[in-house]
Amino acid sequence: MKRPISISFMILSAWLLFSAYPTLASAEADITIDAEAGFENKVKYNRGVPLQITASNNGTAFSGDLVIDYSESYNIGAGLTVPLDLAAGETKTFSLSLPGMMDNSYSGGVTNQTIYVYEGGWEKGDAIDFQGSKSLRPNYFMPEIPFVATLTENADRLRGIGEYLPVNGADAQVFHFNSDGENTLPSDPLALDTLDYLIIDEFPYSDLSAETQQAVMVWLEQGGEILVGADSNLTAAAGNLTELLPMQLNSSEETDVPGFKNPIPVYQAEVDEDARVLLEGDGQILAVKKDVGAGAIIQTAFSLGDEPVVSQDGYEGVLVNLVDAGQNSSAFQQDQSIKERMSYEIGMVNELFESFAVSKTAMFLIILLYIIIVVPVLYIFLIKKDKREYAWLAIPVIAVLASIGIFAAGAKDRIANPQIQQTGFFEVDGDGGLNGYYMSTLLSNRSGDYRFTAPANTTMTATTGDQFSSANTHQNAILEKGAAASTLTVRDMRYWSVASVLGESYISGSGQFDIQLAMENGNLTGTIKNSFPFSVKDAAVWTGTRLISLGDFNPDEEKQIAETIQSELLQPISPIAQYQMPQNISGSGEELIEARKQSALAMSYEHFGKDASTPYLIAYADTAIAPVSLEDQEANISAVHLLAQSFEPKMNFGGEVAISSDNFRIDVQPQSTMGHVEKYPDNPHFYGLEPGEYRVLYKLPDALAEQDAEWSRFVTQSSATDVEFSILRTDTGEYESLAAGANDLSENSGEYISADGNIEIRIIKNELTGYSEITVPKIELEGVIGQ
Repeated sequence: MKRPISISFMILSAWLLFSAYPTLASAEADITIDAEAGFENKVKYNRGVPLQITASNNGTAFSGDLVIDYSESYNIGAGLTVPLDLAAGETKTFSLSLPGMMDNSYSGGVTNQTIYVYEGGWEKGDAIDFQGSKSLRPNYFMPEIPFVATLTENADRLRGIGEYLPVNGADAQVFHFNSDGENTLPSDPLALDTLDYLIIDEFPYSDLSAETQQAVMVWLEQGGEILVGADSNLTAAAGNLTELLPMQLNSSEETDVPGFKNPIPVYQAEVDEDARVLLEGDGQILAVKKDVGAGAIIQTAFSLGDEPVVSQDGYEGVLVNLVDAGQNSSAFQQDQSIKERMSYEIGMVNELFESFAVSKTAMFLIILLYIIIVVPVLYIFLIKKDKREYAWLAIPVIAVLASIGIFAAGAKDRIANPQIQQTGFFEVDGDGGLNGYYMSTLLSNRSGDYRFTAPANTTMTATTGDQFSSANTHQNAILEKGAAASTLTVRDMRYWSVASVLGESYISGSGQFDIQLAMENGNLTGTIKNSFPFSVKDAAVWTGTRLISLGDFNPDEEKQIAETIQSELLQPISPIAQYQMPQNISGSGEELIEARKQSALAMSYEHFGKDASTPYLIAYADTAIAPVSLEDQEANISAVHLLAQSFEPKMNFGGEVAISSDNFRIDVQPQSTMGHVEKYPDNPHFYGLEPGEYRVLYKLPDALAEQDAEWSRFVTQSSATDVEFSILRTDTGEYESLAAGANDLSENSGEYISADGNIEIRIIKNELTGYSEITVPKIELEGVIGQ
């Protein structure tokens, strides 16, 4: 009886002991997360995304990781992680960035959780509950809507600039930043990727932190555009941009500016040799543009925000011409990003490895040898030895050895090291940098996690391997960003499985092609030198839908070129129909390499072709130039990278010349609110249009526009019946109607071509016909070029 009483007493004592200290037993961290994506909660599809995260702890000290899931498309994404260490009562703010975001909310309004807090870290810790933001809910904008950042001492000076840059009836989104306080420019180039333009006007840019100035420099080299207004103290205020400014300003005086009604203060300026004049009047240069890497700096000799300027009639037109707001609206297939298309178009061939193909001959010989040994040889041998009972042991042993032989034949290239196939396409800029996209596909040789590293100017994300997988992407891959480099961990790979990492990269100082070519009488002649530190293969001139083969180039090799083109001009690049995704691939090494080349070429037009107005020199490098590597493990790497450099051959015109629409750069822009343009890369003359008004701009090649030409024949040809076409006369500013079929405008041919080589046709799409696809008018010109 005493024993049960004593046990009951012990249980009661223990209960009283623990219940006496309820606070200690339940004490834990109490985390609250407040998250905002984009500038002013505005995000652009297919662009980098700045994040602002505030974490507060109202409980005990906490140590772990914050993880933000992101999906760039239905099958691309990862989880961004940052260490989260909070003392009791502490609050921290993080400025982060994502490679991109898509809208994961469903029509019913349900949004997946995308923010997680792991106590003890994401690798081995547990997800805990927290208060506040469980997901990111920004407002999304299409890629063609300009995002403009301004740096000015008084934001009111440029407050209305968004109204001057409409696209498809929507105003540009303008974000005003300053040099201190909370509203400062981000110091991460990926966060700046959401911007199209940065306008700096009478602002002490040099007061920004060195990290922010460097981030702007990287963003500029990777394709950003900066518009700099005049300032008497500009040289001292421009910071690290000083050496890149294309104009050096002197004294100012009242000057008439084309497009403005009244004179405004304009600085006298000295212009760099490599700058391109955008605006001038009475012999004075007023605005210039200088390429910097893949981006550009536009500088004006007058202030962009002073009241005498912004209140002028014509300010809107001058500003639109300077920033070329329509430039970003010409991308093809706006519903899909380049990386999304890469994930399946390049991924289909990049995820096939030569080691997948097992030798049929080897398999046949092993099986044949097994049959020969087991049946006649073993039987005869055992009969002679009178040991037939040994067959029960010999046959299983031989079967095991044959199985080992078959395994070795199929696995010999997979066991020692993982394999990586890297495929990409890069455009060579004027400074010798490479700007483009890559995909690295890993074939594992073990199970577990694999870690990829890349420098800060190279983005990384992972394919999820499952279409429509947009939840818990951090279970597939984790991205950890550092100041100088990033790490992407592909999680829980199976033995001999495949995973792909893809992204954008800018590789500065890589080299370029030295192209010295000229066109005369249908012949392309001159020299090409490979100034890259590596060999390139299958070099070719890409003009129109043709590839003119030039062979291979060793490092520093120069070749004489003499090719017959049978045309007066080299056409801008167009999609090459025969370079389509192969349907059946056997898996041989050469066939896989060729398929990867074809996929890179097909995808490259999506990157280069949207603004291309010239031919390109292309070649393939088998060097792994994309700076993405496997951490702490050697891998066998096979690389195929397409390098492309635009060029304009010197044109030796003289005498008669004939050109067609294939020689024009064509740009179709909606002029009404509900207008929408669907472009098809495979046919640059074919467009899908919603009802509304559109402008079609045909631009002559620069080399031809600069010539003194007398056009004797000007013919347009159209076939659409549900639209109205009219052409702009430059002498009257009025539109003339174009009938369906052929229109001979030769009598006044010179009046339809502007001084800078543009022909403008207006399209009116009837509302009653709805959406339809049309072919824009084709133009044929013939004339004589002055000697």
